[in-house]
Amino acid sequence: MRIRCKVLAMASAIVVMGMLGAVAKADDRMPGQQGLDSVDKNIARDKDSDNRGLRNAQQRIEDNMQDRKARDAARDERKVDRDDKKANGDDKKAHAGDERQERRDRDDARAGKAERIEKVERPERPERPERPGRS
Repeated sequence: MRIRCKVLAMASAIVVMGMLGAVAKADDRMPGQQGLDSVDKNIARDKDSDNRGLRNAQQRIEDNMQDRKARDAARDERKVDRDDKKANGDDKKAHAGDERQERRDRDDARAGKAERIEKVERPERPERPERPGRS
């Protein structure tokens, strides 16, 4: 009985810790934010040095974050347009099946029925000779 209670307590503790870890990781940070924070921290630490690499990294990360925002906005806009088309019945997939069937019919009519290729006659393999000591 004690073992069951301990196992149950351990399992519930693991589940609770896992849920807390998932909630802690689910913050709203943009991709690249951690890198930008790290570069900013390194720049602040090395104020006196003229480190072009850190400044370059900072600029590239900022550019990448802006590009990502633009791509996300464009993706969201395309999704809205796609949803509007579906709502209006302008969905291409609805007519795709008809077009595919027409194309198949055209191809069948053009090519005719394919002829079967005859199988090549091959000589039979000779049986393996029996080895002594094998059954």
